[in-house]
Amino acid sequence: TALVARSPTVANTLLTHPVSMDACERFLLPNSEFGYQLHVTAALEIGPGARGQVLHREEDTFTFFPLPRPNLIVASMWAISDFRSDNGATLVVPGSHMWTEDRVAEDHEILPAEMPAGSVFFWLGGLLHGAGANTSDDWRYGVILTYSAGWVRQEENQYLDIPTEQLERLTPEVRK
Repeated sequence: TALVARSPTVANTLLTHPVSMDACERFLLPNSEFGYQLHVTAALEIGPGARGQVLHREEDTFTFFPLPRPNLIVASMWAISDFRSDNGATLVVPGSHMWTEDRVAEDHEILPAEMPAGSVFFWLGGLLHGAGANTSDDWRYGVILTYSAGWVRQEENQYLDIPTEQLERLTPEVRK
């Protein structure tokens, strides 16, 4: 976690990539008069033999809204290595961000988000997803960056994660 403080590439390139900012403006601004904010930054690795993650939603902590919720989070996964079915590619359930609580994903609805290194995958916080099992001999590496409506509590407190002396190296857009 705390990638803004740990990685100039995340802080100065990935975090404010125009496609990310466009997604936040399109999906988060309609639900927030307070803008949007950085929610989570983390580097993730899935090693050989890792089990699949339980399907979940980034917005599961915001239970004050019933499903389907308004868009509260936009998530992105940046592929540092290739994401393949056999090395733990993120599993997604297309359309599940519009489901009610009683709807359960069937096996045929769960798809791997396969992509080559250097790609990025975006999803809305209400979408069911989870890391897949790694049945290969390869490690899978990715960076997750999520953004939330400006009025919800961040999962990762950026104000505590970024040392004061590092603030000067951040662009005004990232500081905001």
